[in-house]
Amino acid sequence: MTSIVLSHGDLDGITSGAIALLAFPGASFYFTKPSQIHQDLFRAAKDNPESVSISDIAINTKRFEDILRALDRFSENTEIHWIDHHPMTAKQHKELSRRVQLFHEVGSSAAELVYRRFAERLPEYALRLALYGAIGDYCDDTEFARSHFENYDKRTLYLEAGLLVQALQEIDYRKESKDLVRQLTLGVDPSSMNDIVTLALKATRIEHEVFRYVQQNARKLGPVGYVLDIPINGYRGKSAKFAAYTTDSNIGISARSTDDEVDMSIRRRHSTVDLNRMLNRILSKIDGAQGGGHPAAAGATMYKNDFSSFLQRVADYVNELS
Repeated sequence: MTSIVLSHGDLDGITSGAIALLAFPGASFYFTKPSQIHQDLFRAAKDNPESVSISDIAINTKRFEDILRALDRFSENTEIHWIDHHPMTAKQHKELSRRVQLFHEVGSSAAELVYRRFAERLPEYALRLALYGAIGDYCDDTEFARSHFENYDKRTLYLEAGLLVQALQEIDYRKESKDLVRQLTLGVDPSSMNDIVTLALKATRIEHEVFRYVQQNARKLGPVGYVLDIPINGYRGKSAKFAAYTTDSNIGISARSTDDEVDMSIRRRHSTVDLNRMLNRILSKIDGAQGGGHPAAAGATMYKNDFSSFLQRVADYVNELS
């Protein structure tokens, strides 16, 4: 029997996954995401693992029943830990709690939660990983983060976390990021990883170019600023923020289109609009659309033909709350 760790591919997911690997030495590690977690759980159940750790994976409402069916495939002897900080409904919380050891808290990073859950079995340097994850996911103002910043020069922690955030813009999380996770579990500092420093500097130069592109090409629909198909992969979260800023909007969207789909990142600016709640309401009215996330940062996917009406729905929603 073995252990399995499943986590997201952003910095919070990578650091929470690395911490889980330290808690379960020898575990197999896999990246997953909300749209495919049910499939990965079905596959994991076939291995009859001793334990499973899932971190930083938001509940995909449209796939929730599939998730429950997948969890029911595991042996009663499998210890399943679901650790997350994304919003979930009371029903989702109840149903998950019946099947897994659920540790859920909105406001903290997943890395912080995984650290707190397994702190007694972790090495000292795992704390730095938790703080990197908190910084990377804008969850660095919790009581946990503030208290532990007192133990370090937090400027150094922000430098190390910043290197990771930037480098991940230029890394294929399905390939190179696995090696990054393993290095972090060994206690290697990001600033000691030559490839990470080089990639971070490259990404920073590109980010400045992305900002200039968004500044010239972003459009505005009421309180929504948006940019389509920036000519480079990645940088969608950043370009969504830039779209909001450069158009002086409350909501920023950066979308990439394929033949028949649009995938987007959404950010808010000078607004208290709960983006996760907004998407739950709007996407339920659009066939085939799915998405969600945090109150301040979220993402969505839908058919290309629905994008224009989606923008109008978002604008109407924000205006209703103003």
